[in-house]
Formats: sequence, structure tokens, C-alpha cells
Amino acid sequence: MGRLQDRVAVITGAGNTVGRAVALAFAREGAELVLQYEDEGQAAAVAETAREVERLGRRVLALRGEINTPNGAYSLVEGAVSGLGRVDILVNNAGLRPAVPVTDTTAEQFDLVMTANVRSAFMVTRMVLPLMFQQNYGRIVTTVSDVAYHGAPGYTLYGAAAGALLGFTRSLVHDIGPRNVTANCVAPGALDPKAGSDIALAGMESLRRSLPSQRLGEVEDVTPAYLFLASDDARHMIGQCISPSGGAIML
Repeated sequence: MGRLQDRVAVITGAGNTVGRAVALAFAREGAELVLQYEDEGQAAAVAETAREVERLGRRVLALRGEINTPNGAYSLVEGAVSGLGRVDILVNNAGLRPAVPVTDTTAEQFDLVMTANVRSAFMVTRMVLPLMFQQNYGRIVTTVSDVAYHGAPGYTLYGAAAGALLGFTRSLVHDIGPRNVTANCVAPGALDPKAGSDIALAGMESLRRSLPSQRLGEVEDVTPAYLFLASDDARHMIGQCISPSGGAIML
């Protein structure tokens, strides 16, 4: 029996690197999955993830749609319940991670990132909580970033969104109260130095040298934190943040 045997997990932003890796890790531990994505350009990648999940013998749904509106969030959760019967785990992983100097950032870009990262997590979380309350079981895991703690050049927008999600989670657990529903965060460190804009790539070598581990992470270094927080092993983890970052952050 896997640690997530027969649990139903909704993963938003399933088309990105972390979302895909978390989906496969959950499936290997017995979970059935709902993979949400918004961009049509991610459809092929999500479809391939879904095929891999099915090869592991687990049921899976791939659902495209916006989740930053009440109707969009409702459609996702309703699709999960009608298709797989319940929602036990929510991984808030959707969002944008731009690298733009603050002086080049527009108000429209700020609104776009906060909507994609923070509003979407709020909308879906608000929609699943009544279901989790009714069944007296739920695990909510939200992706933030170690940038929320130490900052980084060009990541003002992403840092602001990550910090907002941390605050959201830490207040959310007080509203949840004594129910068997937990909410926690994962704040990954820098992962893929081969992809991204020039500003995102700048300083990667110096960052690597500054880490106690002396190496940047792979996505496989991050997924165990999600798996732990989504499992019953983490039943006493409340409003916490785990940062698999090679020592960039020591919480």
C-alpha cells in the first residue's frame, strides 16, 4: 500500500516541471489524479503525464481551464468530484514565475502574476474546503519559493506572490481549526539553470557556490517534500513551509 493509496489529488499547474514530477510521485504512491492546466501549449505535456499515470495503474483526468475565477475553480472541483468521486489532496502549483527588474515591471504585469499565483490558489482552496470539512480529511500543499525568504534580483513579482501565499496559508490554518485538514507550503530553491531569461540565468554559478550543498537542485529533490506533506505522516504539520533548496534557506 502506498502512502497515498486511493486518495484523489488535484494538482494545478500540472503542465510545468514541478507539477509533472509531483503527479508521477503521487501516482507511484497510489493516488488518483486530476491534472489542471490552462495553456493549450501545455496540453501535450499533460497528456503524456496522464498516460504515464495510467501506465502506473491509476485513474487520471486532465482538465483544461482557468481557475482564477469562481466559475473556473468550481468547474475544476466539480470535474474532480464527478470524475473521481472526491478530493482528498490539493496541490496549488499554478502560477507565473517571471524574472523582470522592478523598474521594468508594469502594474498590469503585477496584477497578472498575483492573479495567476495567489488568486488562483485562493479560489480553488476556497472551493475544496467545504468538501474536505464534510469528509473531515484534506491535505493542501501550496508551491511558493525560497525567493519569498531571501529575495532575488528581478524576482520582485514572484517574491511578492510567494510571500502572499505563505501568509495566506498561515492564516488559513486558523480558519480550518481542529479538523483533520492541513495546509502547508513547499518553497523549492533554484532548479533548472538551463532554462529561462538572461536575468534568471545570471548569477546561477555564484548561487551554486554559495550553497552548503554546492549544487543546484533537480526536480527529484523537490517532490519528496510534496509527498510527505500530502501524506498522513504530516498530520501534525500545520502552516509549515519546507524548503528543499540545498541550504539556501534554513527554516
